[in-house]
Amino acid sequence: MSIYLNIVPQAQLDWAQLTTLIGETNSQQVTDVSLSLQLPKGQALTQEQQRQAAAWSLTIGRPTITPSEQTYLINLRETDRLLPGAFKQWQQVIQQHPNRLISLATFDSGQPLAPQVQDYLEQHADSRLHLTLQQLADSKLTTTNARQLALWGLQNYSVQTNLQSLKYLDQRLRPTGLLLPSTQLSPNLPLASLQQTLPILQSATEVIRLHVPTIARQSWAVTTPLTWLTNLQAIDLDHLALGWGPLIAQYQQHQLNQILNVAGRQQLSKPVHLQLLTQIKQTQTPPIHRWSRLGLLRMLSPRVAHQLFY
Repeated sequence: MSIYLNIVPQAQLDWAQLTTLIGETNSQQVTDVSLSLQLPKGQALTQEQQRQAAAWSLTIGRPTITPSEQTYLINLRETDRLLPGAFKQWQQVIQQHPNRLISLATFDSGQPLAPQVQDYLEQHADSRLHLTLQQLADSKLTTTNARQLALWGLQNYSVQTNLQSLKYLDQRLRPTGLLLPSTQLSPNLPLASLQQTLPILQSATEVIRLHVPTIARQSWAVTTPLTWLTNLQAIDLDHLALGWGPLIAQYQQHQLNQILNVAGRQQLSKPVHLQLLTQIKQTQTPPIHRWSRLGLLRMLSPRVAHQLFY
């Protein structure tokens, strides 16, 4: 059984965040985990960073994966976080349900992690497994680590067959934070992309869902709206499997609206605003709420807005 952790920076590589993620991985003391880093175009490591990457056994570039039913890939940003016991929980589920798409519950890496963990534990304070594991936690552990470890005792999963459900598509199509079966990866498509995950979901008969978070991440609509928009636009609705076209069109609409709402709240540069609006205008499926575009027009002149939309 092997798990490939492929790290895909969201923009300029944050070396400090990468160091933290590698440390979280190594601290779990699991075998059969391979690390890779896919740098954005035009970026390269310094000589010192290359030496450190070699010490970490961190492959630079797309990993070479030998497909098997118990070999999986997970893509993460360097800003994502791993909770204690994550790999062992994944391995246990993979052993029981090989060659299945595995969806992971997550915390929000854009918010402090400790309060999220504490809130989750308080909501499940009556769990006997939680209390037992907390009592057994080594006294040398910090309070934060002990609480994160206590989540392990709450872990449970379900086998889901309602694949064409708009409500759960966001959990099953994200480019990062999914465990993807290696036998179903497309070698000619980017590993961390909607193009990669959508065919896997379409061909699935069931999805395994881990309900207790093992990672913390953020939505691509929040961190990299342009990249996410490009992913959405790469979907060819006319060549999807039977019944998926209308569903994915709805999904695109919801995601476009999310991009607009998020971008309207963030201080994006004028060029990014313009590119977002221009690309959205060219989509097959427009956002659900056309008025939400107004949030982006605050930085644009009425003349530019008129050229884009009228």
